[in-house]
Amino acid sequence: MLNGTLVPLVTPFLGAAVDEDAYAHHIEELLAAGVGGLITGTIAGEGPTLASAEALRLVRIATGIAGRRVPVIAATGTHCTATTIRATRDAAEAGAAAAMLVTPYYNKPSQEGLRQHFEAVVRNCELPVILHNAPQRTNVSLAPETMRRLLQQPGLFALFDEDENSARSAALAQSCAERLWRIAPGCQSAFAPGVRAPRACIATLANVVPHLCVRLWQKRMSGQLDEEARLAAPLIRLQQAVDLEPEPAGVKYAISLLNPAFSPIPRLPLVEPAPASAAAIRVALAGLTIADEHVRGACQGLLHA
Repeated sequence: MLNGTLVPLVTPFLGAAVDEDAYAHHIEELLAAGVGGLITGTIAGEGPTLASAEALRLVRIATGIAGRRVPVIAATGTHCTATTIRATRDAAEAGAAAAMLVTPYYNKPSQEGLRQHFEAVVRNCELPVILHNAPQRTNVSLAPETMRRLLQQPGLFALFDEDENSARSAALAQSCAERLWRIAPGCQSAFAPGVRAPRACIATLANVVPHLCVRLWQKRMSGQLDEEARLAAPLIRLQQAVDLEPEPAGVKYAISLLNPAFSPIPRLPLVEPAPASAAAIRVALAGLTIADEHVRGACQGLLHA
């Protein structure tokens, strides 16, 4: 079900409303580039600022366009178990193929609380579940023992781990290696040694340069290391540039440079990139013209914008 480059969709806004036309066009561009799946309602999509009706509308648009070409995954995890269950059920009715549940944020539950939270969602919802471990955002991390206990739930099928502590991440991967599919955080992510390599990655930058991200992941999975390194270098520079701003402000600005019809304005409390960050993004994006012919024409004049 999950293969290739999965894209956490950004959400374009037109004033206070979602720009559905720009969103639909963006999805069509990603599918034409060969991405392996779409994810709605993540941090990249400014999920915490979306009303529940908006979040469901985004799922419906994505599933309507994608059809059976690629799966659409809805990020439905919140810091409240009851709210997460309702959101996951609604996403299923809207046509999502799976749900992605982040570890509850802000209230910092214990490991027992994490276990009961995820078990309650899985038992009360029909969608297959991807667990999302993101301690740098939620300030809580799944422990390997908790992961092993959760494996008894048949509704779990994948793990997306963004723990920046390599030792903890490797231990978590090892704890579920024989049961769950694993998803890499980014198309150039390092793989945990001694653990089966992931079959899919989630790449926020695929919103900007989907052809390059798809090609890089393909080279990585086929072991073409020299070509992978050539493609990865300018992509890493772009990642560093967009990371100067909170996600997804830098990413939305980069998209708007390639597609002026796509508004770069995020919802408060996020704001547009500062001038220095915007300049760094333009420089990094212009540097991609060597690696990606699809942005070559659109990047002309970026350094003078």
